[in-house]
Amino acid sequence: MLELKNVSKAFGDNQVLQDASLTVRDGETTVILGPSGSGKSTLLRFMNLLEFPETGSLSINDDAVTFGGRLTDAQIRSVRKHSAMVFQGYNLFPNQTVVDNVSLPPVLNGKLSKAQARERAQEVLDRVGMGDRLDEYPDNLSGGQQQRVAIARALAVDPDYLLFDEPTSALDPELAADVTRVMVDLASEGRSLVVVTHNIEFARQVAKRVIFLADGSVGFDGTPEEFFASDSERIQRYLSTYGTA
Repeated sequence: MLELKNVSKAFGDNQVLQDASLTVRDGETTVILGPSGSGKSTLLRFMNLLEFPETGSLSINDDAVTFGGRLTDAQIRSVRKHSAMVFQGYNLFPNQTVVDNVSLPPVLNGKLSKAQARERAQEVLDRVGMGDRLDEYPDNLSGGQQQRVAIARALAVDPDYLLFDEPTSALDPELAADVTRVMVDLASEGRSLVVVTHNIEFARQVAKRVIFLADGSVGFDGTPEEFFASDSERIQRYLSTYGTA
């Protein structure tokens, strides 16, 4: 289980999150929704310490940290070993082939030898439909193909939690559909996914839980059925704005 408690974060005078708490359960797809600027990506980045709250705490399986002071490198490594992030912008190494992009992380974190990592890379690239592009470079791939390689890279380290930060927002609808299908397959396997998105239909069809952020706090935490049936004016205003996304 992954749990954030009473986390707060401000950027200058902008209080993005204030005393926000949530729990992510194992084996579920949790979708984080909310208007632009509501702190969705910031909250996601707290989960693997790419961003640090000013207050609060994070526990993830057997590791826990309290914010407000300096964390040691050992604490950061212990937290990060549990998750892998898929970014909106892919973040692949342009000077490395597809297979090298995917096999490098498990070698760097000490989980696999080079030979084991290459075998694992082949396996997960096959899994996302990119097993025939091992020796290509990212610049020769479409955006959707690059994002599928990024998902394979995240899978290669066998994380407890897969964190997705608006993974299809930079893609045209056809390429976004290819990436979404991969995510749906992962969700159907019972993997633990946390997805920040504006894709309302993905939340409706795939999520086990929906978390709604607005005005610096968690405004809803429950099932998709409860969320879409909510009579909250703030939720209905959000759905009327993003419901066709």
